[in-house]
Amino acid sequence: MIILLQSVRDCLVDKLYQWLLLAEQRHTINKNERWVSKLKKRGQNLHIFGSVYVSGAEHIEVGNNVHIGENTFIRASGGLKIGNNTFISRNLVLYTVNHQYHGNHLPFDATSVKKPVEIGHNVWIGMNVCITPGTKIGDGAIIGMGAVVSGEVPPLSIVGNQKFRILGYRDSEHYQNLVAKELYKGVNDITSKEQFDVLYEIPNR
Repeated sequence: MIILLQSVRDCLVDKLYQWLLLAEQRHTINKNERWVSKLKKRGQNLHIFGSVYVSGAEHIEVGNNVHIGENTFIRASGGLKIGNNTFISRNLVLYTVNHQYHGNHLPFDATSVKKPVEIGHNVWIGMNVCITPGTKIGDGAIIGMGAVVSGEVPPLSIVGNQKFRILGYRDSEHYQNLVAKELYKGVNDITSKEQFDVLYEIPNR
């Protein structure tokens, strides 16, 4: 009797697992279909693998035979073009918009800076790549795993990681002026709590 009950239990657990898996797959498909339906332009044979997060889909133009890997994260409000036959591996992070750090609060204010990203034809983007606003990747380029891409990537080039380099510096006078006035975002920025939902706020001691 015990063996029979254990068998029934195992069967029910297995069926429950299969049902949950199917429900998750359906949820992922529905979520992807929602943003795909909003694309500014969509070519033939768009392949999406797993869950992909996209905001600003109405600013995205996608060519033919494009493959997008699981767990891709795209903020496209600044504009995004993806060329034909481009393959994107999992965990891509792509931004076309940035915070304004030369504004009225530190470390940044409530305004945004938008810069479009262009990815050419026949591009291969490896796993865990980050693409920053304003980047332009030429036709046939290969972006190696884990690379942080900024600026212009020449056609047919192969890009990989290298030692960090300094991209520039903040305006020192502007920075010191904000520090002197104690203008810090989230402390005395009245728009911060209006624009962002605070999930958990650590109480002061």
